[in-house]
Amino acid sequence: MVPYVAYLRVYEPLCAFDETEVARWSPYTSSTDGSNTLTMLRAEQLDALTATLGAPAIAPPVGEEGVYVLRDGDDVFACPVDLRLRSWLAMASLIEELGDNQLRLLTPGSIEHVSPEFLRWRAAHPDSVPHIRQSTWQVPPAWFLLVEDAEREVYQLDRTVETAQDGPASVRYRLPIVRARRRCGRAFAAVRNAFDDDPVVATVRELGSWLEEFHPHSRVELDYAGVGRLLQQRCDTDPATDTSARDVARAVQALAAGDVATATQCYAGVVERWRLVRLAEHAN
Repeated sequence: MVPYVAYLRVYEPLCAFDETEVARWSPYTSSTDGSNTLTMLRAEQLDALTATLGAPAIAPPVGEEGVYVLRDGDDVFACPVDLRLRSWLAMASLIEELGDNQLRLLTPGSIEHVSPEFLRWRAAHPDSVPHIRQSTWQVPPAWFLLVEDAEREVYQLDRTVETAQDGPASVRYRLPIVRARRRCGRAFAAVRNAFDDDPVVATVRELGSWLEEFHPHSRVELDYAGVGRLLQQRCDTDPATDTSARDVARAVQALAAGDVATATQCYAGVVERWRLVRLAEHAN
């Protein structure tokens, strides 16, 4: 069963990485396939499951985590899995949320093991950010600011197809990062003018700042992955016809025009749709 997680990935051109990294990834990048997304996704999920069953749960060493590859003609783009960095940042977020003492009850021994290693690595790589964001049980509404329906493609979870006629299906959006940045910038201007200090302003600002960390010729991929199945099960909505991206775009356009009522209505529909999906987290 594909876990119910959605992903936002950035693929950078190989020139954005040092020669050591590119050489290490040659088994992945030398393939003539257009994308290895499904293969890497299954491997990442297996690593996560294996780590969960371990004690303590430690991600693979940096450099041994693999890489997602995307080809566009003769151009090759790479998205490092960054699983260890993502795990460290998630741990830091959890410590901030729960506090050291409570977290030690949940993961005895792991904090002492991870923190010094993370601090050493962070000191050597102060500007590193993960190429992948993930969200369990939903696609965050802010991610839809970056994409449009025309950039959506349907694929089966076992192979890419033009139409999903049988088997579990999901969708992904792929686009140049400059396009995603431009849309995020327009959205930020609209929400800042309408809501000033509302938390959504900080959310959009942070998303835009993350995109600015990558090479200007990068590609962005929003992948429903296993959440696509959940959307169909919980809301009876085919991922291929999901209107979330269109609804969020309408909300931004309405905000820019000063029509807060219409913007609220469009955005509320997206929030409610994904609220129903998130309820599956509490299902027995």
